[in-house]
Amino acid sequence: MKPTRSGEQDRLERLWRNAFFGLSALMAASALVDLEAGRTAGAAGDAGVCCLMLSLMNQFPVVRAIVGTATKRTSPAELRRQSEKLRDDAPWTERLAGIGWSLLLGSLVLRAFGFD
Repeated sequence: MKPTRSGEQDRLERLWRNAFFGLSALMAASALVDLEAGRTAGAAGDAGVCCLMLSLMNQFPVVRAIVGTATKRTSPAELRRQSEKLRDDAPWTERLAGIGWSLLLGSLVLRAFGFD
Protein backbone atom coordinates (compact mmCIF):
# COMPACT_ATOMS: atom_id res chain seq x y z
CA MET A 1 0.00 0.00 0.00
CA LYS A 2 1.36 3.39 -1.03
CA PRO A 3 1.71 5.95 1.81
CA THR A 4 -0.67 8.89 1.68
CA ARG A 5 0.54 12.32 0.69
CA SER A 6 -0.07 13.71 4.19
CA GLY A 7 1.80 10.79 5.80
CA GLU A 8 4.79 11.50 3.60
CA GLN A 9 4.56 15.21 4.41
CA ASP A 10 4.42 14.43 8.12
CA ARG A 11 7.57 12.33 7.84
CA LEU A 12 9.35 15.06 5.91
CA GLU A 13 8.27 17.66 8.45
CA ARG A 14 9.50 15.47 11.32
CA LEU A 15 12.81 14.98 9.51
CA TRP A 16 13.06 18.74 8.91
CA ARG A 17 12.38 19.53 12.59
CA ASN A 18 14.79 16.90 13.90
CA ALA A 19 17.56 18.02 11.55
CA PHE A 20 17.25 21.67 12.53
CA PHE A 21 16.96 20.80 16.22
CA GLY A 22 20.11 18.67 16.08
CA LEU A 23 22.04 21.27 14.09
CA SER A 24 20.94 24.04 16.45
CA ALA A 25 22.17 21.97 19.43
CA LEU A 26 25.54 21.56 17.71
CA MET A 27 25.75 25.30 17.06
CA ALA A 28 24.84 26.06 20.69
CA ALA A 29 27.63 23.74 21.82
CA SER A 30 30.02 25.44 19.43
CA ALA A 31 28.98 28.85 20.80
CA LEU A 32 29.70 27.69 24.35
CA VAL A 33 33.12 26.35 23.33
CA ASP A 34 33.92 29.66 21.60
CA LEU A 35 32.75 31.62 24.63
CA GLU A 36 34.89 29.51 26.96
CA ALA A 37 37.90 30.06 24.69
CA GLY A 38 37.36 33.82 24.73
CA ARG A 39 36.20 34.08 21.12
CA THR A 40 33.29 36.46 21.61
CA ALA A 41 32.62 37.14 17.93
CA GLY A 42 32.62 33.44 17.10
CA ALA A 43 30.28 32.71 20.00
CA ALA A 44 27.86 35.44 18.90
CA GLY A 45 27.85 34.13 15.33
CA ASP A 46 27.28 30.54 16.42
CA ALA A 47 24.49 31.58 18.79
CA GLY A 48 22.90 33.57 15.94
CA VAL A 49 22.95 30.55 13.63
CA CYS A 50 21.50 28.45 16.46
CA CYS A 51 18.59 30.89 16.85
CA LEU A 52 17.95 30.94 13.10
CA MET A 53 17.87 27.15 12.94
CA LEU A 54 15.43 26.97 15.84
CA SER A 55 13.20 29.53 14.13
CA LEU A 56 13.23 27.43 10.94
CA MET A 57 12.01 24.30 12.73
CA ASN A 58 8.33 25.25 12.42
CA GLN A 59 8.50 26.73 8.94
CA PHE A 60 8.40 23.52 6.87
CA PRO A 61 4.81 24.18 5.64
CA VAL A 62 5.81 27.62 4.37
CA VAL A 63 8.93 26.28 2.65
CA ARG A 64 6.79 23.58 1.03
CA ALA A 65 4.31 26.26 -0.11
CA ILE A 66 7.13 28.42 -1.53
CA VAL A 67 8.42 25.45 -3.54
CA GLY A 68 4.85 24.74 -4.65
CA THR A 69 4.42 28.35 -5.75
CA ALA A 70 7.67 28.21 -7.71
CA THR A 71 6.46 25.07 -9.50
CA LYS A 72 2.96 26.56 -9.96
CA ARG A 73 1.31 23.94 -7.70
CA THR A 74 0.36 26.48 -5.03
CA SER A 75 -1.12 29.93 -5.50
CA PRO A 76 0.42 33.03 -3.92
CA ALA A 77 -2.80 33.46 -1.93
CA GLU A 78 -2.30 29.99 -0.43
CA LEU A 79 1.28 30.93 0.46
CA ARG A 80 0.07 34.07 2.26
CA ARG A 81 -2.57 32.06 4.11
CA GLN A 82 -0.01 29.50 5.30
CA SER A 83 2.39 32.26 6.37
CA GLU A 84 -0.31 33.92 8.46
CA LYS A 85 -1.25 30.58 10.01
CA LEU A 86 2.40 30.00 10.92
CA ARG A 87 2.61 33.43 12.56
CA ASP A 88 -0.53 32.70 14.56
CA ASP A 89 0.58 29.19 15.59
CA ALA A 90 4.16 30.07 16.54
CA PRO A 91 4.61 33.81 17.10
CA TRP A 92 8.01 33.25 18.73
CA THR A 93 9.65 32.25 15.43
CA GLU A 94 9.82 35.83 14.11
CA ARG A 95 11.33 37.14 17.34
CA LEU A 96 13.86 34.30 17.48
CA ALA A 97 14.86 34.92 13.85
CA GLY A 98 15.33 38.61 14.64
CA ILE A 99 17.57 37.74 17.59
CA GLY A 100 19.55 35.37 15.38
CA TRP A 101 20.11 37.99 12.70
CA SER A 102 21.10 40.54 15.38
CA LEU A 103 23.66 38.14 16.85
CA LEU A 104 25.09 37.49 13.38
CA LEU A 105 25.34 41.23 12.73
CA GLY A 106 26.98 41.71 16.13
CA SER A 107 29.49 38.99 15.29
CA LEU A 108 30.29 40.72 12.01
CA VAL A 109 30.78 44.08 13.73
CA LEU A 110 33.02 42.52 16.38
CA ARG A 111 35.13 40.86 13.71
CA ALA A 112 35.34 44.12 11.75
CA PHE A 113 36.86 45.77 14.83
CA GLY A 114 39.39 43.00 15.24
CA PHE A 115 37.77 40.86 17.93
CA ASP A 116 37.88 37.13 17.47
